[in-house]
Amino acid sequence: MSIIEKAVDKLRSEDQFGKKPDDREYKAPLSSPLSSDTSPQNKKSCGIEAAQKEPVSTVDESGSASTQEPDINIKALNLDGLITTQSGRTRLSEEMRMIKRPILLKAFGKGSRPSDHANLLMITSAVAGEGKTFTSLNLALSIATEMDRTVLLVDADLARPGLSRLLHVSDKPGLTDHLMEENSDLGEVLLRTDIPKLTILPAGRKHGHATELLASNSMKSLFNELALRYPDRIVLFDSPPLLVTSEAGVLASVMGQIALVVESARTPQYLVKEALALLDSTDNVSLILNKCKKSILSARLTGYGYGYGESYGSEGDK
Repeated sequence: MSIIEKAVDKLRSEDQFGKKPDDREYKAPLSSPLSSDTSPQNKKSCGIEAAQKEPVSTVDESGSASTQEPDINIKALNLDGLITTQSGRTRLSEEMRMIKRPILLKAFGKGSRPSDHANLLMITSAVAGEGKTFTSLNLALSIATEMDRTVLLVDADLARPGLSRLLHVSDKPGLTDHLMEENSDLGEVLLRTDIPKLTILPAGRKHGHATELLASNSMKSLFNELALRYPDRIVLFDSPPLLVTSEAGVLASVMGQIALVVESARTPQYLVKEALALLDSTDNVSLILNKCKKSILSARLTGYGYGYGESYGSEGDK
């Protein structure tokens, strides 16, 4: 072996075995707080990112409890005119209780049959602006407080999905996406909320043939699935106005119950009659008088010790 070869072998040997452990360069792992990288990306990987959202206990579509982070935080939206768990006995919360009780009785009371789709409720109006979307959301929130009921709220106003916009989920896949994709899983488009027992199905992408989509066999199968899969669930459909689009009539033909929202002192009686005339039958139809002035009901509701007249919220699109 030449002198040069011996020298190379010696250098290699010293490089591999000559250094002590303390002499070697130490690199902190990414997950260690000793790492000098303080970029936001590294902080996230280190598990020290600030303002972590707390998981909220919710109930999924099957009625089982879940501690996953909700898709929609309704409480954080601070929407005016909504009942909350902290509302107590306000005028609005009591009115919603009076509205929901006959609905629940018809859906689950003596003589009700699952095949009648009595647990499918459509909230509609004669024209736009009467407050059907806020009525739908408030009614869903009220039913969600029941001990043994769950609620699925569907944005079925495919032309103007006000509910999806209100809850900031207009960009989420929803009803139309499920109907357009064969063999799609409904659970993939359902959104959990921070309100136990309340789930949202947004409208999804816009579709040029919404009426035909709602009248399709896929929609009929979905109606049956929603009505029969979970017997303890109420399904609320925020529907388009009856006199504005043809989709509302298609939805009404398969509903077990229909609630027609009428704006007090503003909607003409003839419009209400025209809207009712579009329905095959009025046997399953209820009327909800909305945006009433406090003086109309004050004589009946005040003086009972609940403070009904204190907090009613804004008289906007409720």
